[in-house]
Amino acid sequence: MNNTKNQVEATTMEDKINDTGAKLMLKATNAVGKALNKRWGKVLLVLPLCISMLTVTVSASGGADAEGFIDSVIELLQTWIPRLGGMVIVVGGIQFGLGFKDDNADQKTRGMQCMIGGAIVAAIAKLINF
Repeated sequence: MNNTKNQVEATTMEDKINDTGAKLMLKATNAVGKALNKRWGKVLLVLPLCISMLTVTVSASGGADAEGFIDSVIELLQTWIPRLGGMVIVVGGIQFGLGFKDDNADQKTRGMQCMIGGAIVAAIAKLINF
């Protein structure tokens, strides 16, 4: 009888712990959701992700070639920055076309500015030799 009573108390205690944990998790999730609706919350979410994508592991042992690594990074940038400019031109063209469809002067202006910005990025990236 005493053993059954201990089992019931343990089960009740586990239920209370699970309920408390679920309530705390719900509060934490709601707090994060409210924070992400604000600008600083979005920055706090995106900034660590961006920084973690920029980290590069480099070791100086066993014939590490720093110049070769830098050359490969520069080659990668020379390849992808003009492509990025081209993508921005395409996005600007889409905005410009939608501005004509909706007869929205602001959207036409933003689309043209986006296209010009993309063209500048692509042109500068092609002109500069690292």
